[in-house]
Amino acid sequence: MMRAVPKRLLPIAGRWGPVILGALVVYYLIRAPISLALSSARLHQNTANNAQNGPNTPMGPTDDRLENPPHPLGNLVYQKHYKPAPHRYPVLEDHFPWLTASGSMPPVPERNLPPSPHVDEATPLLIGFTTDWPLLLQCVSSYIAAGWPPSDIYVVENTGTFGANQRHELTLQNPFFLNHTALHQLGVNVIITPTLLNFAQLHNYFLHTALMRQWRYFFWTHQEAMVFSDQDVKKKDRDHDWDHDPFATLYERAIGLMRYLNGPDMPPWATHFFAYDLFTLVNRDAYLDVGAWDTHIPYYAADCDMYLRLHWGGYWQPQSEAGLVFDVGVPLRDIGALFRLPGSHAAFAGDPVFRPVDFNAQPHREAELKREQDMWGWVEKEGEAFQHLVEIAERMQEVKWAGEAPARTVFQGRQTGGQGEPYYRDIEGYNAGVEAMTDAGRRVFADKWGHRGCNLLELGIDGKDAWRLERDWDINKSPGNEGGSWGKDWSKNPSKQLANLGIA
Repeated sequence: MMRAVPKRLLPIAGRWGPVILGALVVYYLIRAPISLALSSARLHQNTANNAQNGPNTPMGPTDDRLENPPHPLGNLVYQKHYKPAPHRYPVLEDHFPWLTASGSMPPVPERNLPPSPHVDEATPLLIGFTTDWPLLLQCVSSYIAAGWPPSDIYVVENTGTFGANQRHELTLQNPFFLNHTALHQLGVNVIITPTLLNFAQLHNYFLHTALMRQWRYFFWTHQEAMVFSDQDVKKKDRDHDWDHDPFATLYERAIGLMRYLNGPDMPPWATHFFAYDLFTLVNRDAYLDVGAWDTHIPYYAADCDMYLRLHWGGYWQPQSEAGLVFDVGVPLRDIGALFRLPGSHAAFAGDPVFRPVDFNAQPHREAELKREQDMWGWVEKEGEAFQHLVEIAERMQEVKWAGEAPARTVFQGRQTGGQGEPYYRDIEGYNAGVEAMTDAGRRVFADKWGHRGCNLLELGIDGKDAWRLERDWDINKSPGNEGGSWGKDWSKNPSKQLANLGIA
């Protein structure tokens, strides 16, 4: 019976076997061309859509058949599909043409000159830098113009490019570009980190540097800060001898404050905030005493964790002014304006005074615009006036806080070059990585303290509670980086930050 079955199938196999075999051969021959044709049709459709969208449409790969050939993956064909390329921005221009042309530091306004000889104390000012060279150059220049000794300013280059900037291997359009030559022309020091550090790691590197250089105290500032010595300050500063000196620079007032904190009968202190931590004085040993910065909380919320632990450690963290400190998001078009150089005008991209407006609805805007026009001739001959500089800085800060200016990451996006240069990083990829680490850090903070947000003091949470509290929210409904008190806006008005934190 078993031998009879194959004989019955032989006629069927003889008739249909070649047909089935031929069909299989034809399928495998035409499968790849059909898949490629479908991908090309989809590419041509996208190209047509881009043409309709106009010249501002991002530029991407021009032909997937050349850039992206199909690759067999088992019985499938894998096809790479690229994201739209970022919008093209105008190339970054020179924001300090006077420095580039002269090769030397411009003169500091006479009333803001630093003390000579130098004060007895070491007064290092550390400024961390990763991206956004024009903003850093503005910050450094503002401190010098306000009277800080250039030799006491230390830019900590945290680009992770292993000395490539020092060797002049990166170009201006690279987001991680830093001009060592310009900083040395200004008389400023540059320290290079061993590798790219996050915010908390960078501040532990500050503490390490202070240990190695035997600095018990040091100042640090964000590169978004733009500062001025207050020429209109009244005789209300307890840290300055107004009877013998009617004017004190930001530097002199900061040094006076440091001496005051280290005077007799003062409580142990860790931090002095001049505008929250936009500009800060640090007692190195206090930070080391409580364990330094928690590097598992790499970015936002790292400050909450650090300053709260110092508070629980019994350290005083007061706040008072030493000058005018502004939080800005874009650079001046000509940074030479800070030095009152004739012809260097204080102006910035996004200034609301120059936006189109209905003067009938906003009559004051017409007066503001006329005043700016009237200032032009004066600045050409005499340089910027102090009050006008302050007004410009106030508008820069207001625009940033209102969210009307390009975000910092958007401004960084203007520097989209550097491809092929050493240690190149895509700026969008870098920003995406920082955002992911920020979210992860907030989750760590929330698990560490059992609460989502920095308002731990009002809940009665104490330093000994770290990693011992149950979560006060349902982790199945919301992750630790969302909800709770994270909704508070911690990015605006530094003068209110300590009150938000609860340690004022």
